[in-house]
Amino acid sequence: KRGAETIKLVRSLQPDILINNRTGDGGDYDTPEQKLGKFQMDRPWESCMTVSAHNHWAWGGANDGAKSLAACLDMIIRGAGGDGNILLNVGPRPDGVIDPAQASLLNEIGVWLAKNGDSIYGTRGGPWEPTPGIASTRKGNTIYVHVLKWTDGPLQLPPLPMKVMSSRILDGGHAEVKQSDAGLEISVPASGRQPMDTIIALQLDGDALKIPAMVVSPAN
Repeated sequence: KRGAETIKLVRSLQPDILINNRTGDGGDYDTPEQKLGKFQMDRPWESCMTVSAHNHWAWGGANDGAKSLAACLDMIIRGAGGDGNILLNVGPRPDGVIDPAQASLLNEIGVWLAKNGDSIYGTRGGPWEPTPGIASTRKGNTIYVHVLKWTDGPLQLPPLPMKVMSSRILDGGHAEVKQSDAGLEISVPASGRQPMDTIIALQLDGDALKIPAMVVSPAN
């Protein structure tokens, strides 16, 4: 009750303020902790995740360690694909220094984002909702398909209401895309697949944000 009353006062002083959902009145956006938010385009969300290997918020000592690069990138990619944001927490040591293992991890994440950030920054989730194997993001006329786990055959996706004009793999290489009324089929040779995330950019003949969200078979 006190939180709700305080927020009422705050909003009277600053009507455009953004307030999270931990305040007593629902707030403007959701903040799940240590778990990814669900696909949600009608209300913003930001998952609070820690890089500690033992899920500590503060520094957990000399043996705390850090999550793997693959685990953190999986959070970031699936977060963007779910139309949310990921807040990565780092716990400084008592002397204020970031633990070398965690600092090294942040640097690796930065290197990956410097190369692949177009598929994350400024995007919205979808149009295909995330599955265990894929996530997708979009901005302008482009859809970015993040293939996190390949099946034996081509990737099968629900059909698009727009035409795919061209396709490319972000780090080079060739993706074969077949489009029909039945769906979209994407093939990438084994030599062109990345161990953590193969990103295929699909250029459309229209605004990708106008495509309604679609559920994908969990097999993909």
